[in-house]
Amino acid sequence: MLFVTFEQSRVVQLAAGERSYHIFYQLCAGASPALRERLNLKMANEYNYLVQSDCLVINGVDDGQKFQKLKEAFDIVQICKEEQEQVFAMLAAVLWLGNISFQVIDKENHVEALADEALTSAATLIGCAPHELMQAISTYRIQVGKDRIAKKLTLQQAIGTRDALAKFIYASLFDWLVEQINKSLEAGKKHIGRSISILDIYGFESLKKNSFEQFCINYANERLQQHFNRHLLKLEQEEYDLEGIDWSKVVFEDNQECLDLFEKKPLGILSLLDEESNAPNSTDFTLANKLKQHLNSNSYFKGDRGRAFGVLHFAGEVHYDTNGFLDKNRDPLSSEVVQLLSSCDSQLPQLFAKKMFNQPLQSVTSLDTTMQSVALQFKGQLFKLMHQLESTRPHFICCIKPNSKQLPGTYEEDLVLQQLRCCGIFEVIRISRSGYPTRMTHQAFSERYGFLLSEPIVSQDSLSISVALLKQFNVLPQMYQIGYTKLFLRTGQISALEDRRKQVLRGVIEVQKYFRGHRARRLFHEHNKGAKIVCGENIRRKYAAESNRCSAFASQLLDEQLTAVIYLQSGKYTW
Repeated sequence: MLFVTFEQSRVVQLAAGERSYHIFYQLCAGASPALRERLNLKMANEYNYLVQSDCLVINGVDDGQKFQKLKEAFDIVQICKEEQEQVFAMLAAVLWLGNISFQVIDKENHVEALADEALTSAATLIGCAPHELMQAISTYRIQVGKDRIAKKLTLQQAIGTRDALAKFIYASLFDWLVEQINKSLEAGKKHIGRSISILDIYGFESLKKNSFEQFCINYANERLQQHFNRHLLKLEQEEYDLEGIDWSKVVFEDNQECLDLFEKKPLGILSLLDEESNAPNSTDFTLANKLKQHLNSNSYFKGDRGRAFGVLHFAGEVHYDTNGFLDKNRDPLSSEVVQLLSSCDSQLPQLFAKKMFNQPLQSVTSLDTTMQSVALQFKGQLFKLMHQLESTRPHFICCIKPNSKQLPGTYEEDLVLQQLRCCGIFEVIRISRSGYPTRMTHQAFSERYGFLLSEPIVSQDSLSISVALLKQFNVLPQMYQIGYTKLFLRTGQISALEDRRKQVLRGVIEVQKYFRGHRARRLFHEHNKGAKIVCGENIRRKYAAESNRCSAFASQLLDEQLTAVIYLQSGKYTW
C-alpha cells in the first residue's frame, strides 16, 4: 500500500458539522479503564481539537465498538500489544497537544507555554520532560555568527508550531502503520514483479467555501483526469493514426493548460504560493494579490475580490478562499521540535524524526535543514504516483453520486449529468460507439482463428489469412478496418468468430473423446483376454492338484474301510 499526502489540517482544524479523524473519538470512547489511566485519557468533549465543530458523535455509529474492532485488526496484521500501546500513546499525545495554552510574557506578544496538565501529559506520552516540550514549542533559534540565540515566539507562531507538531506526529504515525501492514501482507510471499493495484482517491470538490484542502484535491484530480484522457481518448486516437485507420476524430478538451496554471515555474500557482509562504510579513491577502498580479491574463484563472480567486477546472469553475493558505502550506515544523523528537525516550517519535531526515538517529542534529512546503510535498508525491500509473495497464471505475441528500434509490438528473460531463464519460462513449474496441495483430488473429478456414488459400501470410476469414464469415466492410499491423473490429463482430471457434473446438473434443474411449476399450479387452487365459491355466493347475490330493485321500480311506470290514468278518466267523 502507498498513500499520498492526506488532509493533515483536519487534525487541528475542523469545519462546521464535520469530525476529525474517527480514531480519536474511538479511542476516547472505547479505551479500557487501565488504558485510560496509563494515557491520562479524557472524554472527546474535553479536547480542544475535537470540540471545534460541535460534532462528536455520528448517529448509528458506536465508536467504542469500532475501537474494539480496530484492536482486533491490529492483532490480525500482527502489530504486537506493545506497539499498539505506543500507537494509542501517540494519538493521546496529539489530543493533549491541542489543549496546551500559552501566556503572553512581554509587550511584544511573545509567549510561553503554560506548565499545566496538558503540557505534562503530552510530554509524558511522547517521552520527554515537560520543560523540553515547553521550550520546543515556545522558542526558535537564530544563527548569530558562530552562536545560536534562542528567541521567544509570538502567540500565533507558537500555536502554529504546536499544531505543526500534532500534525507531524499523526501523519508519521499513519505512515508507520502503512509500513507495518505492508510488512504483514508481504510475509511469506514471493515477489514476481507483478501486482494488481487499486487507486482510491476522493473526487473533484466544489463546496460553498473551498480552501487549501480542496485546492490540493482538485489539483490531483486534474492530473488524474489527464491520465484518463490520455489512455481512453488520446492514445486510442493516436493508435488509429499510426495504423492508417480512416477515422473521424472525437474532439475532447485537453486540460494541460490548467495544469500549467498550477505547475509552471516561476509563475504557476504552486510556485507563487511557495514564494509567498517564505516571504516575511506575507498574509493571505498578499498571496491573493500576487496571484492576481501575475495570472490575471491566464484564461483559466479568475481574479475575485478580496482573498478569493477562481480556477477553471475540467469539471467547472471553482472559487478558492486563500484564508489559511499560507499557514497550511508552511506547516512549520521547527528544527527544535525535530531535535526534541529525536531525543525522546519513546521509540516511535525517534523513528519519526529519523525518517524525516533519512539519517541515523544520532545524526539528526542539523538545525538549518530547509523544510519542504506541504504543496511541494504533495506535488512530488503526485508525480511519483503518476509515474507508477504510467507503467501500468489502467482500468477506470467512475463512481457517480446519485443525489445530494444521501438517500437510496433517488437520482437527481442534473447532478448525475454534471458528473458524467466532468469525468469525460460522454467522450468515452462516443469513441466506443464509433471506434474499434476489438483489435488484434494480424499474426494473433490468424493463429487464433486460422483453422476455421473451410478452403486452403494460396498465400499463407497472416494478413491474407485474416482477410480470408473476414470474407468467409461475411463481416461487412464497414464493421472492420485493416491497419498496418493490426486488425480493428467494431463492437460485436468478434463474437461470431468466437462462437464458431468454440463450436469447432467442442467438435474436436468430442472426436477426441470417442477416439480415446475406443482406444481405451480396445486396450481393456486385450488385457482382459490375456487375463482370462492366465486365469484358466491357474484354475486347471489348482484343480488337478486338488483332484490328485482327493484321489489319494479316497484311496487311503477305502483301504482303511476294507480293513475294518475284514476285521469284523473275521470276528464273526470265530464267534
